Amino acid sequence: MKRFLTVVCMTVVVLVLFACGSGTDDPQATKTPEETKAGDKEEPGIASGQASATEQPVISDSEAFNRAEEIIKNMTLEEKVGQMFLVELTQMDPPKKASGRRYRLTKKMRENLLSFPVGGVFLTEKNVKDEEQTRKLITDIQELASGGAMYVAAEEECGKDHSLAAKVKDMKDLGYVPVTRQTLGLTEQQIYDEGVRVAVQLRQWGFNLNLAPVADIGSEVNPGYAARCFGTEADEVSEMLAAMVEGMRDSGLAVTLKYFPGIGSVAGDYEEDILDNQESLMTLRNNSFSVYSDGIGAGADCVMMANTAVSKVTVNDKLPAFLSQEVVTDLLREEVGFQGVIMTPPLNTKAVTKNYTVEYVVVEAVKAGCDMIIMPEDPKRGYRALLDAVLSGKIDEKVINTSVRRILQDKIQRQILVLDEDAGK
Repeated sequence: MKRFLTVVCMTVVVLVLFACGSGTDDPQATKTPEETKAGDKEEPGIASGQASATEQPVISDSEAFNRAEEIIKNMTLEEKVGQMFLVELTQMDPPKKASGRRYRLTKKMRENLLSFPVGGVFLTEKNVKDEEQTRKLITDIQELASGGAMYVAAEEECGKDHSLAAKVKDMKDLGYVPVTRQTLGLTEQQIYDEGVRVAVQLRQWGFNLNLAPVADIGSEVNPGYAARCFGTEADEVSEMLAAMVEGMRDSGLAVTLKYFPGIGSVAGDYEEDILDNQESLMTLRNNSFSVYSDGIGAGADCVMMANTAVSKVTVNDKLPAFLSQEVVTDLLREEVGFQGVIMTPPLNTKAVTKNYTVEYVVVEAVKAGCDMIIMPEDPKRGYRALLDAVLSGKIDEKVINTSVRRILQDKIQRQILVLDEDAGK
């Protein structure tokens, strides 16, 4: 890997800094793929949890595919459908006050996670206080996993409202990296180093998935959103995005690009209303698609869809991208060639909830080609709706199997789902 020496040096420095005043184990998850190639192969079997990077073998796409297929054969339909949901932890037992905190699992959370076998949880500053508490919480969550270990996700864009580290006192805030890039001209290497720092800290605290970075091209029509982007030109955004993704991935963190096919040129608040990206398909191909392709080539695990319409691309000009088979399947899956996990945007935003029922968005998103449902307004209703759609024949179970295979394959390759070599012996 072209930055092998850099990632090793950066990792050592950051780990030394983290070790000061910390009683936790050394976060070996920053070991690079080259250093793990000598690992022994493992036989299929499930052991929920995470392996340190020093123990990680490099698992090929074909091997991970086969292991995922074997696991799916032993999963119930309920477990498979559950794997397709990533929920915010507080949705499992909302605090009485909106500002309430949930730093440990409540009895109701445990009950809900046992009865609703989700594929992942999202933690916010309402769940994260310090490293010891967070690692304990994540361990407790993983012990409840059914059908495979969970994604435990944070949102770390290195920027204000979308940075977990900026909201948690005990975490090291790495600063507003996209803005710093735009104002100070950070190099590709420096952006890569920032990706390493992000991954080391999140892995140190127990996270395995980042719902970031933004892969869109910024525009002056929406300066607030542009501040979350790496630039306003496709070429520079591609370079910086790829560097950030490589830094995170080389340090053991699963990565999500967002929001396909791009919302940088959309004016307004996309969380409040269903807005419209009026770019033509040709413009998207010449700009956004190339950026996402480079981010995917750098190792991105997931791509999150936009909740904005793409009126010049879709037959239904008011349909959000994540509900459009033309955008999800025809463009992202087939034209751009992404074979990883496609996610919906968060479905608990006002833009979605005031326009659609939870049952509709969950079922239609899967029909459009999404693999993972992110934070639906009512997770249990969404889960029930998708389960009923399969049982009634509205969605073929093969569609579910394909999505779950992608999710499990990624978890296996990223050592989120650890396969026990002694299982089955």
